[in-house]
Amino acid sequence: MVALFVVLTFLFFILIDLLVLKAQGKEHPAFAVKVFDKRFFFPAEAILSTGHLWLQKAQNGFYKLGIDEFIMKALGKLHLVPLKAEGESVNKGEPILQAVFGNRTITFRAPVDGSIRFINKNINQKPVDDPYGDDWALLIEPKNDLSLSSAFLKKGNDALKWLHDEFNRFKDFVAAKAGEPELAGVTLQDGGNIVEGVLRSFDDNTIKEFEEQFL
Repeated sequence: MVALFVVLTFLFFILIDLLVLKAQGKEHPAFAVKVFDKRFFFPAEAILSTGHLWLQKAQNGFYKLGIDEFIMKALGKLHLVPLKAEGESVNKGEPILQAVFGNRTITFRAPVDGSIRFINKNINQKPVDDPYGDDWALLIEPKNDLSLSSAFLKKGNDALKWLHDEFNRFKDFVAAKAGEPELAGVTLQDGGNIVEGVLRSFDDNTIKEFEEQFL
C-alpha cells in the first residue's frame, strides 16, 4: 500500500511538471534535444526557420515569432529590436529583427511573407530570458499558409535534429576561428561544450561571418 502511494505521488509530480512546462510553452526534457552536456528545448507546436527564428500559431491566423535558444547560447544576454512597425508588411528574406549585445548587432530575416500585427512591448524593457515564453518578439500574419515542405521551415523531430546539427556546426565554427579553442572559452573534451556567449570574444568580422553563415 505504501509503495503504491509513493508511485502515485511520483506520477502526480511528473504530471504537474508537464502541465507547468506546457503552460510556459516548453517541452519536458525528455522531448528536448541534447547537445554537448545540456538539453535544449524546442516547443513541439512551433515551426523553426533555418534563420533561427521560430513561429508558433497564436490566434486569428497570427503567429508569434521569436529567436531560438541556439542564439542565446552563441551570444549570451541580448536585447531584441523589431525592424518593422505594427501594420507594416514584410517579405521573406527582408530584415525583420535585430539582436543587440553590447555595442554590436546581428540581423534576422523574415522567414515568411506577411504583415506585422503586434510587437511585444516587454522586449523593450529587458534582455531575452525566456525565448519560447514571455520574450517572443512580434505577431505576424503570414501571407500564405505555412508550408512545412519548405526546406527553410522545420518542425518536431526534424527541427530537433537540425538544431543538434547547428550546435555541432557552431562548435566547429568557433574552434576554427579561435585557433586555440581554450582561449575562447571552448572545451572539446568529452564531446565538447561551448561557454554561453562565446561569440562575444571574437572581433566584428567573425560576428559578421557568423551572421552570414547561420542567419
